[in-house]
Amino acid sequence: MFASARRLALLAAALGGLAATVIAAPPLAPAPRTAEKPPTSDLVTTQEGKLPVILSAPHGGTHDVPGVAPRKGDGLPVGGSGFFAGRDGNTEELAHAVSAAIAKKTGKKPYLVVAKFHRKYIDANRPPEIAYEDARAKPTYDAYRQALAAYCRAVKKEYGRGLLLDIHGQGAMKDAVIRGTKDGKTVSLLTQRYGEKAHTGPNSFFGLLAGNGCKVFPERLAEKEYASLNGGNIVQTYGSGEYGIDAIQLEFGGEYREKAKLNDTADRVAATVDQFAKLYLNDK
Repeated sequence: MFASARRLALLAAALGGLAATVIAAPPLAPAPRTAEKPPTSDLVTTQEGKLPVILSAPHGGTHDVPGVAPRKGDGLPVGGSGFFAGRDGNTEELAHAVSAAIAKKTGKKPYLVVAKFHRKYIDANRPPEIAYEDARAKPTYDAYRQALAAYCRAVKKEYGRGLLLDIHGQGAMKDAVIRGTKDGKTVSLLTQRYGEKAHTGPNSFFGLLAGNGCKVFPERLAEKEYASLNGGNIVQTYGSGEYGIDAIQLEFGGEYREKAKLNDTADRVAATVDQFAKLYLNDK
């Protein structure tokens, strides 16, 4: 009887020691967080970058969206920020050329989101309620916009700041590149950090672009921007708001988008990006 009681006591002590050991063991390390992965589409080109720079080109695609009819735009105003279904010629090609030129200039690729789909099916520079008319187009639109959102968040997290350049084509001034920032609203984080000169001075993005041989509008950088080309939904959504980066719409005239001049244009933009990044994007 005594021996049995003693064995029970020893067993209880052993189990108690084991429980203490288990309780004292260090907690398991949390699983590593994975990077946000946006939905993919065969009609949207994406590229993860190694710079706090994101290139977007929503209106240069040529492909049909399977099963989706062209938009009609019934009831929408025409032109400006309203309904338009034409392609911004060679802007898809220009975005790829700029990406390659930046990589060559800096040794690092920018982030990239480019539409392969034609604008007559989806306008990725509009809010969803007017961007498409057929629900079957929604996954492609979402793939474009969610990729932009994911890349903006990634840039903010990694670098603390960043720049989104939204590439377009315009026919108002064939020999100029028109700035679109809603007269500074989409680069307000930049001006908060560095003052208005970072937006309208000679070392602003468009000041540097002019220094690299591009004719720019407004030529006097502090003047009002071209009213109907001063920044669409993309730069307004991602620039200087909750995403924590700045955004500029680049409206290239036809002379800068000619096939024979694409590489030259891209080199000028890449040189500007390199200079701008060294001035404004080089620390957290």
